[in-house]
Amino acid sequence: NMNAKLFSPKNVKSTCGTDAMKQFLLSLVATTISIVLTFGTAIWLERDKKEEAKREMVMMILYDLSNTLSEIEEADSTLRAGFELQVAIAEDPHLYKQNALIYADLIPQVDYTETVENIFSSNIETINTIGNVLFSENVSDLYRRRKLYIETICEKIINDLKVEEGYPSYEQMIEVPYIQTILLSGLQLNKMKEEFVQCQQMMNVSDSDLEIYRQKRQNIAQTTESDSIMKALLKESDVNRLRLNEAIKKRENRNVD
Repeated sequence: NMNAKLFSPKNVKSTCGTDAMKQFLLSLVATTISIVLTFGTAIWLERDKKEEAKREMVMMILYDLSNTLSEIEEADSTLRAGFELQVAIAEDPHLYKQNALIYADLIPQVDYTETVENIFSSNIETINTIGNVLFSENVSDLYRRRKLYIETICEKIINDLKVEEGYPSYEQMIEVPYIQTILLSGLQLNKMKEEFVQCQQMMNVSDSDLEIYRQKRQNIAQTTESDSIMKALLKESDVNRLRLNEAIKKRENRNVD
């Protein structure tokens, strides 16, 4: 009959074979999913770490360059202040003697460290981590222009102001080529600002992002400085305690004698 046919040994064996195959397939799928999840998660974590490293490097470079731009803006303002004084004393030579002592303050300066530039320039892995050729080209050009600004503007003014006895003579002050130097300064500063903004846009870094990073760096610097001060104070306290103890011992020894 029908029931006997359904549950014959042949059909039971066939049914068991089907179940075993299903079990095997489910096991294979589960194993595959497990492997995909394991390696997929590892790849995702690795990619996340690379993105973090890339972002940190980009922020460090932009922070360094933004500080340079601030220095150059200050130097540019100093040049303009020097020119205003030049115009004033050209009109009224009596102002020369009144302002002679401030000429040293009107020499433009750009102070910076080359730490970040050296990391960027000397390590190909840094450029590979960033992964944006145009950004790297802009950064290289900005660092080049920073050196060029010092050579062609800051050092030029120092050479033109052949200072004698602490400040230039009236004739030297009048002859300083502030007009040409201010033009060069403005052109260089404007070009650097353009490239810097391009760098921000290419790496999706806003002014607020940069300010947050700046505050973080300043907080770290302040914490480090505070730690150093605390260590110095503790060391001083230990030394003072030893000195006091030595003084007490010397007094006691004199009393015994």
